[in-house]
Amino acid sequence: MLRRVLVASHVYVEPTTRGKLRALAARGIDLTVALPQQWRDPALGRVRECTWERREGLELFPIPVRHSGDPGRARFGSRALAALLRDKRPELVQIEAEPETAMARQLVRFTARLKIPTVLVTTNNVDGNRSLVAEWRRGRTLRRISGALAASAGAAALIRHAIPALPVGVVPPQGAAAPPGPVRQAHDGVAIGFVGRLVPHRGLDTLLEALARHRHAVWRLTVVGDGPERERLERLATDLRLAARIRWVGALPPEHVSELWPTLDLLVVPSRPTPSWNEPVNATLLDAMAHEIAVIGSDTGVLPELIGGAGLVTPAGNADALAGALERVLDPTARAQLAQAARARALQLFSDDAIAEHTMAFWAELLTHPKP
Repeated sequence: MLRRVLVASHVYVEPTTRGKLRALAARGIDLTVALPQQWRDPALGRVRECTWERREGLELFPIPVRHSGDPGRARFGSRALAALLRDKRPELVQIEAEPETAMARQLVRFTARLKIPTVLVTTNNVDGNRSLVAEWRRGRTLRRISGALAASAGAAALIRHAIPALPVGVVPPQGAAAPPGPVRQAHDGVAIGFVGRLVPHRGLDTLLEALARHRHAVWRLTVVGDGPERERLERLATDLRLAARIRWVGALPPEHVSELWPTLDLLVVPSRPTPSWNEPVNATLLDAMAHEIAVIGSDTGVLPELIGGAGLVTPAGNADALAGALERVLDPTARAQLAQAARARALQLFSDDAIAEHTMAFWAELLTHPKP
């Protein structure tokens, strides 16, 4: 039985992302996590400091990195990484980074030399225009790993196209916390939430235009996020005569986003794809579903896979279709049914425990039937 695993990623500098790790450790895995000692977060204007910690089978092992805050260029200090691998002697290494990144390339050089089975976790679901060098680096990394876990069917298809013989599973990289039961603050009407950076592909303008069709209804919108489009979107809200119903919160640290859930009835994710981006993951959506909040999402990227039949999915960028979905969710009975279905789906398929189980099953299959 697999016992010693090392996971490496910059993602886990945020404590809110570690639920899957705790669930893996609770299942008897002696889990070491290599993560940056410092990580810059330009969106929130802060530097996250990480310290060594060991608790109930989970060890966080911070390592100095070069190019902190840049997922594409960041890489660990080589001597510290080599010493960690020698000391822990993992039976499997999981790299949670895209194959062309410096961190993934660095780690597979070590694991190939030490002959350690290696799994790569990828979220990218867009076959964008890479340079010849980036494409070569990506292919070289994929040829050196033992298997891949993809965040979506689209991401899995890209890996299978590149390396057809490579074992690939589809498992979201992060699960949702499973609260004991929903808690709601009393309020009038329907409390709607939008969480995301204020950039064109997040589609907040589509949501505002859809809400303008429902001025007769009692609702309020909370917008969590900031970005270059904020001024334009505030003007649009004013032009649509919606400004009095909207609260602009600004960007929030991940640990504070969950504080919104008791205040909301509905989360809307109106993203639209671009040539280089197609909603690869959305942990916020899963967290809202687990907290029994009704959800509406566009048909962009991974969103339909996550929502399934437990919410409403509308064509990206289509304000009329989104207005129709809002019409349905404004009904209290329909909204309650969708919220209950969302929670049931999130806890069954996407909880931290479920993600840990799916991950361990892939590891076991990989080690039992390794890549030819």
